[in-house]
Amino acid sequence: MDLAQLPSDFAQWRTAFARQWRFYLRTSRFLGLLLFVLIVVVAFTAVSIYQHDSGASGADYMYGAAGELGTFGIIIGAFIGGDAIAMDFGSGTGYFMLVLPVKRLVLLLGRFAAAFVTSLILIVVFFCVPLLGGIYFWGVAGIPWLGFGESVLLAALYALAVLSTAFFFSALFRTPAVSMVATILILFLGFVIVDAVVGTSLGYEPWFSLLYAGSVIGLPLVAQPHHTVMTTHIGAGRTITTHTWFPYIWEGVVILVAYFVIFLVISAVIYQYKETKG
Repeated sequence: MDLAQLPSDFAQWRTAFARQWRFYLRTSRFLGLLLFVLIVVVAFTAVSIYQHDSGASGADYMYGAAGELGTFGIIIGAFIGGDAIAMDFGSGTGYFMLVLPVKRLVLLLGRFAAAFVTSLILIVVFFCVPLLGGIYFWGVAGIPWLGFGESVLLAALYALAVLSTAFFFSALFRTPAVSMVATILILFLGFVIVDAVVGTSLGYEPWFSLLYAGSVIGLPLVAQPHHTVMTTHIGAGRTITTHTWFPYIWEGVVILVAYFVIFLVISAVIYQYKETKG
């Protein structure tokens, strides 16, 4: 093939984007995650309406939903990006894709963009259903629209960070199924355990934790103290001390940007030089 007739980088990026998006639809991954998100947020909203749990304000009500997005965002990102790179090294289709005259970096960025758009749609759904509940309780004027918009932007940044990390773990494995399971376990269980041990029990700020940085999403709605300590008496003179940490908004943004840039760059390097085996 004449190299002068090759599609431009943008055309290749657009093709990679479209193929990845169709992959999410064809495998029902997007529809499955959409159903999962809808069940969660509809149940949250329905229960709050049934129990007349409106919160102290519209901001407080919306914070109840935004505060859960850190955990659900990791689950979404792991399923969307957990095998995005490994699929090229664990199947014959991927092998033939990589031997084509297409730049791997362009291919990766196209897939990443498709993963981000998919995640962003799910995040918007995650926010919009509880928003209807907040309007039901507090009216349109009772919703802190500026804080709501900032939370959505922070959630989008969080999605970028989670996807970059998922792509990194996907680049380490050759089998898509193994890559997916490992990514879910590491991103979800790993960060939950780290936060619980380092932050809650030992009392050190888990500034290196992606899940900790994700707790910044709800802070534009309701401000939280950076660090609180609670001592619980459990009898016989014994006590348990637990620590609660929230990042400053600027701190959470810096952590998320660092995760996004560092792990995406590392993923690109691994993907570029990883050996293909047919």
